[in-house]
Amino acid sequence: MLLDPPTTLSATTSSGLEVTFKSSTPDYCTVAGNKLTLVKAGECRVVATQQGGKSADGVQWAPADDVSQLFNVLKHTQQIAFAPPDYVLSKATTSVTLTATAESKGPVTFTADTPANCSITGDQLKLLGKGTCAVTATQAGNDTYAAQSTQRFIAVDPLLLADGFDVATGNGAGSSSDLRTAQGGGVAVNPWDSTLNSGWQWCGSDRPDWCYHTVSSDGKTLVSALEVPKANFPTGWHTGLNQIDIFAPGKTAFNGGGDTTGGLRVTTETSLGFTMGVPQGLYAAGKPVVLYLDLGKNNGGCNVELATLVWPRAPGFAAYNIPLSNFAVTNNCGIAGVTAASVDDNIRKLPNPWDATGMPTNIGAFNTALDGFKDARTSAMTLMGSSDIVRMRLKLFDINDTNPGTAFYSSSIGLTGAITIQ
Repeated sequence: MLLDPPTTLSATTSSGLEVTFKSSTPDYCTVAGNKLTLVKAGECRVVATQQGGKSADGVQWAPADDVSQLFNVLKHTQQIAFAPPDYVLSKATTSVTLTATAESKGPVTFTADTPANCSITGDQLKLLGKGTCAVTATQAGNDTYAAQSTQRFIAVDPLLLADGFDVATGNGAGSSSDLRTAQGGGVAVNPWDSTLNSGWQWCGSDRPDWCYHTVSSDGKTLVSALEVPKANFPTGWHTGLNQIDIFAPGKTAFNGGGDTTGGLRVTTETSLGFTMGVPQGLYAAGKPVVLYLDLGKNNGGCNVELATLVWPRAPGFAAYNIPLSNFAVTNNCGIAGVTAASVDDNIRKLPNPWDATGMPTNIGAFNTALDGFKDARTSAMTLMGSSDIVRMRLKLFDINDTNPGTAFYSSSIGLTGAITIQ
C-alpha cells in the first residue's frame, strides 16, 4: 500500500550465493539494494538475480534463472473525520453547517441519503421533517489515497434516551450499577470473564487492568472494558460476557409492583440511533451484539423484553440506525396474544448485513431472516405504541476468543454521543 515504509526483500539460492534485486517497473516501485519503495498505484514487478560464482565450499555455480514476483500496489486507505450533531431540534434551528476532513487533505462532499427528512447544498444541511437524516461524507481520493466514504445519522426532533454520562460516577474497576446518564438515567456496566475468578458473571475490583469502566472527561463516551491478557487466556473451557444498560431519563429501576411509566413512548418514531465502538480484535472475531429494549409493560413481576441483533460495521466507533421494526418480543411474560421469538434460535442467527467496508450489501438476507419471526416483531411494534421504553441493553454474548492483539484479547464495547429514538 502506498505510503507504507520501504520493504526489506530477501531470497535464498541453493548455492548460498548472494541474490540481487531490481525493479522492472520503476514507474510503480523502485529497488535500492534490498529495499523496495512503492511509487504509485499499479503493478510492481521485482526481479531476483543470482549471477553464479564460487561458493564457500569451492563449488563453481552457473548463473541462476531470474525469478520475479508481480503484485499490486494499492492506494493508501484514508479515514474521514466527520462528526455532525447526533440530533437537532427544529425549534432551535432548521439548518446545519457540515464539516469534515480527510487524511488526503482533499475536499469532502456531502450527500443526503434520506431526502424526505433533509437536503444538502454544498456544506449546508436543511432539515425537512422529523425522523432520521442520513448523511454520507465522501472524499474522491487521488493518486496516493483511495476514495472513501462514511455515513452518519442525525436525529431530527427525536425522543432522547441519553446524551452523555455523569463523569463523577463513571470510572472504576469491575462491574457497576451506580453510573448515571447526564439526564439522570441509571447505567450499569458488566464486563466479565470466567478466568477472573471474581464471582459468577460479575467482575470485582481485584482485576482493574482486566475489567473496568471509563467515562471520558467531557462525559460523552462510556466504555465497558474487558481486556484478558494473552498470557492468562485459557486453553480449556472458557466463557465471558459484556453488557451496558441505559435507563430512560430519570429512571434507575423498574416498578416492581406493576407497569413502569414515565419512559419513552413511541408515536411516529421508526428507529433507534446510537454510536457504538468495538476494538479491532472483537470486530475481526466477528462477534455481534444483542440489542434489547425493555418495556414498562409488566405481568407478574416480569417486564416485556424486545431484542434484535447488531453486527459491528467497522472497528472503532460507528453510527447505527436500527429500525424499530427489527425488534421482536423475546420475553412476553406470559401475556396472552403476544408472540415471542427466541434470542438463541432466532435473534442470534441473523446474518451480518455489512461488508468489509461497512456497507449493507447483505441486507436482503438479513431482512429475509427477520421475516422468519415477523409475528413476534408485529407484537413488539404494538407494545411499543402502548407502553414505555424504559431501558436499552447492549449485550455481547460471545467474547473475542480468536483475535488477540499484541497483549490481550479485547472484548470491550463503548457508547459515545446521544442515544435517540427518531
